[in-house]
Amino acid sequence: MDGPALPSSPESAKVSLDGTLGAAFLGHFVTTLLFGITSLQAFMYYRRNKTDGTKLKFSVLIIWILDSVHAGLITGAIYWYCITNFTNLLAVQRPIWPIPTMIIISNVSNSIVRYIFGYRLWKLSNHNRIFPAVIAFLSIFIFVDAAYFAVKLYSIPSYSDIIHFSWSLYLGLSVEATVDLIVAATQCLLLRRLETGIQRTDSVIRILITYSINTGLLTSFCAIGALVSYAAAPTKFIYFAFYFALSKLYVNSLLATLNARGSLLGNARRNARRRGAESKVVFRTMPTLSTDPSSSGSYDPSSPSHMEAGENIEFTTIISTGSELPGDEIRSILKDDKPNELVA
Repeated sequence: MDGPALPSSPESAKVSLDGTLGAAFLGHFVTTLLFGITSLQAFMYYRRNKTDGTKLKFSVLIIWILDSVHAGLITGAIYWYCITNFTNLLAVQRPIWPIPTMIIISNVSNSIVRYIFGYRLWKLSNHNRIFPAVIAFLSIFIFVDAAYFAVKLYSIPSYSDIIHFSWSLYLGLSVEATVDLIVAATQCLLLRRLETGIQRTDSVIRILITYSINTGLLTSFCAIGALVSYAAAPTKFIYFAFYFALSKLYVNSLLATLNARGSLLGNARRNARRRGAESKVVFRTMPTLSTDPSSSGSYDPSSPSHMEAGENIEFTTIISTGSELPGDEIRSILKDDKPNELVA
């Protein structure tokens, strides 16, 4: 049986499903995959980090809820385009309300994540307000720009009309990529200042630096990918695929960093316990010669008993390293010393 006839209007003939619905569907696939990872990371966070402050735990909960709404909006939009309007190719070019709503939700979530990273920079820089102020200003700018773009997207009849305010898209994504690089670079510089020359402590700091670089570059490259793909193909939805995944990368980068604290501190403690086990130290020394012939401790080199004992006498002592852990030197980086404070 033949399927339903597709519209044959000139406008529908210009629609490329590979570059529109195909790209959006791939973006949705990556988004749902990342949402599964986000949910797993959130579960691991609440299971392993029970000593964190209430504010941080509440922030993680809000971020996960926003991330769930973000995934639901994208799924609803893809369903409307692919199923509800299966034979209506003209509907592909029509913006529907879940898309601009998703933009607002994702920027709220991204702003919370950047706030937590900014708070970490404030702590690492000994309460220097310059770094958090710069991040806060750029985050507010990004949110206002995204809100403007979303409001305009509510009112246009076709995605091709984005060209009339595409400057907002270029500006917002450019600033977003820039602020992510600033956060990553600043974290690396501040962490490098904490190196002490102690191998175990410095190794943990280097791991944190690697996390900072990876998370910052990943979100920056995703924002740049959305920017370049729109500039190269403004009539296609390739930039959708990048933008759908951008918010998920923000959330996963935060949760991965929070969960890494416990594992790094746990490894440091386990290494300390192994190195802190009792160590047997042996000192060898020559015996003391007595000049008193009647002394019971006199030493006669020609005595067979002394010759059999050898020339050295061993004194054994036990030295315990105590309970101090190398992880305590970096506790302010990995754990929260004050339960009511928000730290990352």
